[in-house]
Amino acid sequence: MSQPIDDTQRLIAHAEEELPPSTRSKLIAKLRMGVHIDDAARDLGVSPQRVFSNARILGAFGEQLDATLTAERDPALPHGTVTGYNKRCRCPQCRAAVNRRI
Repeated sequence: MSQPIDDTQRLIAHAEEELPPSTRSKLIAKLRMGVHIDDAARDLGVSPQRVFSNARILGAFGEQLDATLTAERDPALPHGTVTGYNKRCRCPQCRAAVNRRI
């Protein structure tokens, strides 16, 4: 009889495969150069949705992504609001504002 598959390990392995460390590093570098996350992700051949999905699975990467998006956000926008999100801000506070409305 075979052992049950550890779903958590499989999920992490899939996220690592889908967004390997080299791609994650390139993404963070692009964000630090001021490239919007949507554009940076597409330049690297991955959708922004996949980036955020994998960031939830890969905890250290998720923390680094959120810290970078927070550091690079436009200070003139009203963060933590749907307006900030609609103006293309993807910092944790603006994403949370949209998620609260869903």
